[in-house]
Amino acid sequence: MDKDYGYVPRNPVAYGLLSLACGAVGTFIAFRVPSLTLMAVVLGAIGMVVGGFSFSISNHFPSIDRVQYMGFAAAGIMASVIAFIFGMVYSFS
Repeated sequence: MDKDYGYVPRNPVAYGLLSLACGAVGTFIAFRVPSLTLMAVVLGAIGMVVGGFSFSISNHFPSIDRVQYMGFAAAGIMASVIAFIFGMVYSFS
């Protein structure tokens, strides 16, 4: 299969849910496991990158499902930002 400019990966939901999972686990670690707050920073950073990628590829879909795909990505990015910020705060305080 060609990887031309119009090529879109088939499942952006998986990337969005992966971002959401990284953010949720990172947020849980940041608030509940004080000895692993640096891991929350790492998971938050990974979740933000994967969520941004998911948001980007879901924007290429022409159907109405694009909004749902972007919603998963946005929720993952928000949870990852929370994990990243609170992980940084609790790591260095």
